[in-house]
Amino acid sequence: METTFAGWPIEGPALLAELAADNTHEFWANHRDRHETQVRGPMRALATALEPEFGPARVFRPQVNRRFRPDAPPYRTDVGAVAASPGGCVLGVVLTATALSVSAGHWAFDGPQLERYRAAVDGGATVPAAPDGAAPDPTADPAALDPAAPGPAVGSAAELSAVLDALEGWTLDESRLLAGRPRGVAAAHPRLALLRHRGLQVTRSWKVGPWLATEEPLHRVREAWRAAGPLVAWLDEHVGAPVPVPPRPRPAVDAAPTG
Repeated sequence: METTFAGWPIEGPALLAELAADNTHEFWANHRDRHETQVRGPMRALATALEPEFGPARVFRPQVNRRFRPDAPPYRTDVGAVAASPGGCVLGVVLTATALSVSAGHWAFDGPQLERYRAAVDGGATVPAAPDGAAPDPTADPAALDPAAPGPAVGSAAELSAVLDALEGWTLDESRLLAGRPRGVAAAHPRLALLRHRGLQVTRSWKVGPWLATEEPLHRVREAWRAAGPLVAWLDEHVGAPVPVPPRPRPAVDAAPTG
C-alpha cells in the first residue's frame, strides 16, 4: 500500500485506457493488482498527503454502482477523490487516461442551497420599468435609472464576481445552467448569468505526461485547491452544505422459520 506520494507510474493512465477499451469482469480480474499499484494506490497516497491541509479525502471505489444503471460498465475508467470544506464545499481530483483534473464547488445545489445561492447573488437587484410601460433597456444601469436601485453587483454578488474573475486557468462548469431564467427574475437582471446556475463548480485540467511520475501532481493539486479557497469560502458562507440524505434502509429479510 502506498504511504508516501511519489506520483503515478506512466503505466497508470495507460491501464485506464485499457480498461476503457475492455471494461469487463475478465479484464478486471486479470489486472486488479496493477490497478491497485498503478492507479488507486497513488491516489490514496495523494489524498493522505493533502489531508493535513484539506482534511480527509474519500477515494472512489473502482466498481460502478449499477443499482439504478444496470446497463452501465462495471468499472470506473478514472480514479478520483473528494474532500469537503468545513461548510460542505467539495474539492475534487480525478485522473483519467488523458488528464489530471481538479474541481471546487458544488456541481448541483439541492433546493435549500439553490434558494440561498440565488438570494446571495440577487442582492435585491431590480431593473426599473421604462416610462409608459415600454420594455426596459437591457443595457441600462439600474443605478443610473433609479439611485435607490443596486448597481450591477453589490455585496456578496460583487464578491463572487471578483472571486470568479481571479481564478485564472479555471473553467466555470456550465453543464447545469437553467435554460431560461429563474421565476420572477427579469430578462435584464444585471446578474442573470450567475442566477441561471443550478450549481457552482470550477475545474482545471492538465494533460498527462512524464510529470505525473513525480511529486508534481501533489504540488499542482495543492496549489489549485488553495487558489480556489476564496470561492470555497464564499460558498461556505452564503450557500452552505446540502441537506444530509438519510441512508436507505436495507430491505427487510424474513427470518428463517425456527419450528
